[in-house]
Amino acid sequence: MNNKIVAFPHNDEHHLDLGRAAMHAGEFEQAAEHFEAAYTHEHTFAVSRMLTEALLHAGHFQEAQSVAEEFITGYARTLTDGILFAQVLTESHRFLGAHEWLRSLSSLVHTPEEKTRFSEAGDFLIGREKQYLDAEKETIATQTKQYLGIAGESVLMQTKLVSDMDNLPLATFNEIAPRLLTEQYLPQALRNTVALHFVTLGDEETRGLRWFDEDITFVPAQVDNPFDNSVQAAWAKFVDEYENNEPELATMVDQELHLYLLLLFPRVTSVVTDPDEWANYVVRRLSGNEKVITEASVVKRWQDRLDHELAALNDQPL
Repeated sequence: MNNKIVAFPHNDEHHLDLGRAAMHAGEFEQAAEHFEAAYTHEHTFAVSRMLTEALLHAGHFQEAQSVAEEFITGYARTLTDGILFAQVLTESHRFLGAHEWLRSLSSLVHTPEEKTRFSEAGDFLIGREKQYLDAEKETIATQTKQYLGIAGESVLMQTKLVSDMDNLPLATFNEIAPRLLTEQYLPQALRNTVALHFVTLGDEETRGLRWFDEDITFVPAQVDNPFDNSVQAAWAKFVDEYENNEPELATMVDQELHLYLLLLFPRVTSVVTDPDEWANYVVRRLSGNEKVITEASVVKRWQDRLDHELAALNDQPL
């Protein structure tokens, strides 16, 4: 979109009025330009939402997505705003992400009218997805082949492919993902990232997962989100206590513990029986005093396995 409109100094409301009038008249390009001018000075969810909707109707889907993601939590508050963001994801061809997002909105659906709108949003996604599948068969075939050959890719490429799964049609994801869960040449963090898509989708099938040196099964809909459980809550409290006095250390500890939550899924709560012991060990470790802990500690026994997996994720010699 070319910005042809100069922001009126100290008069963002004037741009908003003009933008609303343009939207009402169906002049979406002009509306987006006015809303963008206002957004420059009034960086709020309300203006972001108006700009997102104008960009969406003007066909600037990627720009709409970028703007919306600056206030992503705002779109989770109401069904209307949530459906708007689902449409943005759909038109941006982030199909798997759109399916996951719509499912997250289900708790906001109560009345018959809301159920109808929610159903229509799902139908819109499925329709767009079908159009894409019909029109992009060669592209999808190439993608599928690359994912199925992921074991031969570098860790950097493996990470990119797993990160790009949000863009896959659901049918393609369901074909590829189960194989990735048991791919021994994929780092544990990436296998678990794939598994978390099944959790977000509320998948109720029993899935196989290569978990460290074990082959286990789990039902995604029946396991805890690794980033929303008792261990995560205890660690978040621990990090908060360090935040004021040692903010840099708190950030490093938080990042390390966040990785542990991902790596230990879906058995976080059964492995981490003493969250404070783990957190204290990470503090000592990052401070260079990891020898304080005894060799017999369960934390120490797990640390070698976690280090091994993190080294694999960073493509380092093991």
